[in-house]
Amino acid sequence: MKKLAYSLGLSLIFLAGCSSVAYKGDMKTHQSDAVTIEFVGNGTYSVPQQQGTVSLYAVEKRMADVPATLIQQKKVQVSQVPFTVDFTVPADHKKLIQPTVRGDAEITYYVTWESATQNLTGKDAIVIDYDRKFPRVKLGSGKQQIYLR
Repeated sequence: MKKLAYSLGLSLIFLAGCSSVAYKGDMKTHQSDAVTIEFVGNGTYSVPQQQGTVSLYAVEKRMADVPATLIQQKKVQVSQVPFTVDFTVPADHKKLIQPTVRGDAEITYYVTWESATQNLTGKDAIVIDYDRKFPRVKLGSGKQQIYLR
């Protein structure tokens, strides 16, 4: 009787081991989301050489009255419009967002431009056209356009 119970127990353990799902690990931590942002105006034109900072922010979509969290910044030199900026955002960037968000929360991303060059006016200044379209972007959606004045 002991041998029968022992062999039955071993059989069950063996069968349970064969039917288990293989461990894949946490593959998402090594992946990243990329977004290419193209700043466009009315056609192609030159502007005086200027340096600026493009910032990528994130905030939970359904959260109200909280400041967005800075995810990444890139310093760029610009002498012509349109110009592009590439961001590679790590998959675990949601851990940076304050207040803390759940893993399944919907996140809204947007970009800003801040010129480091002083005393630019009129057509020489690079300014996002918030009236035309708010500069929202989606991670992993390829090249996206942000409109300039």
